[in-house]
Amino acid sequence: MTNAFVKTLQGLLCAAAIAACVFAAGARAQVYVEPPPEVIATLSPVYFEGRPAYWWGGRWYYRNGSAWGYYHDEPGYLRDWRGHHEPARAYYGRGHFGGYRRR
Repeated sequence: MTNAFVKTLQGLLCAAAIAACVFAAGARAQVYVEPPPEVIATLSPVYFEGRPAYWWGGRWYYRNGSAWGYYHDEPGYLRDWRGHHEPARAYYGRGHFGGYRRR
């Protein structure tokens, strides 16, 4: 191989690496964590749009078929509800009257 060909090949590889970094910089990693069943079992639902919604981890979650979904922008009704009510969780453990108390 000639020296000019090697330099050209190195330049192309360098340009490809820079382009890959520039395009990858625009991508955002997104971690989606759905609420654990033991949390949902203890949360009191708020009904919105005909389905129960649960406030957990700073978001409102709802069942969407067999999967969980969440509202990317908090709906006004749910935001108002949260402003006037304290989200309640049930506690099912020993030592409490009836095994149930509000937290």
